[in-house]
Amino acid sequence: GFTHLQTYRYIVLPLAFRVSLPALNNNLVNLVKTTTQAMAIAVPELLYQMVSIYNDYSTAMNASMLLLFVVYITLVAILVFGIHRWERTVQIPGYGA
Repeated sequence: GFTHLQTYRYIVLPLAFRVSLPALNNNLVNLVKTTTQAMAIAVPELLYQMVSIYNDYSTAMNASMLLLFVVYITLVAILVFGIHRWERTVQIPGYGA
């Protein structure tokens, strides 16, 4: 006895959200990666500063790049872990592995 709008709200949209959550996870990780790439392209001053620091202190470049790598990997790992746990809580029984 649902109306057309209630059918979408209570039946179709919750199921569609549960099925599309893994794709949303992939898009979120892709967004983080693309934002990082756009930041590197759009902010050349940061690269200029890193080159000047490298010219002054040759070991600083390796340490700063390592720190950036660790922060980036940690951020992506936290996002993937959180979304994966969320996927498991809203998983449709009998659907998927």
